[in-house]
Amino acid sequence: MKFKILYICMALSGAAFLFMNNSSGAAEVQGQDRTGSPFSNATCQACHSAGAFSPSLDLEILDGGTPVTSYEPGQVYTMRLTVNATGSPSSYGYQAVALAGGDNMQAGTFQNPGSGQQITMLGGRQYPEQSQRIATNTFEMEWVAPAAGTGEVRFFSSAVAANSAAGSGGDGAATLDSPVVLSEMSPNSTSGIAALQGEIRLFPNPAQDVAQLSLAQAENGRYQIDILSLNGQVVQSSNLQVDGGQATAALDVQRLAVGAYRVRVSHKGKVKALPLIKY
Repeated sequence: MKFKILYICMALSGAAFLFMNNSSGAAEVQGQDRTGSPFSNATCQACHSAGAFSPSLDLEILDGGTPVTSYEPGQVYTMRLTVNATGSPSSYGYQAVALAGGDNMQAGTFQNPGSGQQITMLGGRQYPEQSQRIATNTFEMEWVAPAAGTGEVRFFSSAVAANSAAGSGGDGAATLDSPVVLSEMSPNSTSGIAALQGEIRLFPNPAQDVAQLSLAQAENGRYQIDILSLNGQVVQSSNLQVDGGQATAALDVQRLAVGAYRVRVSHKGKVKALPLIKY
């Protein structure tokens, strides 16, 4: 009898633990991307599939309260997500991610999450998401735009309108029909920054001590080489002279903290940015 009571208590404790943790985000609890990005194997609808509340999701990037469609590198913006729903959901949750480039690297930096929100690291990427059950249907968080030369940024997101009952039954979920896309603008214009011509390679990548930057079929002249953190801060700079259309530079990354960076190559107002992983 004692063993039976102990078993029941343990089972109830485990159920309560899972229930409490499921109120947090999928990246923290499940280690999963549920945003609908290229890294998702499913969205929030995979678990919250009852179709209740008919939710829809809006994601905006704001500059002083005004929605924008392009970003200035290094500028601080506000990401706002709004979950619209019918009926009376008692709580809401979400997950989002910002990606750039063909390699889908983390784009920019999220910071200062509001009450009931968190930023979870997963696969070297930041995932804003809820940290507890939240009664409001609007979420805001600061986003620092990435370094110049990053190019187009794509925001993916999925959200839940929940009844707060144990389990996911009776909930509804929504995912953006398509990513919200921001183009990059130069600080002095609304047009994109011209890209450098020629073949530019960075290897090995990931790098531990030294990364080689190789330029071929490039315009002759003096090039500026910057290594930037994902929030746009320059952490290392150097120059490279290109003669005969080609040159190679050894970038010392030994003292950089482990993480993701951008290598920005610029010449005569033209820019090319390449992702760099330090391990």
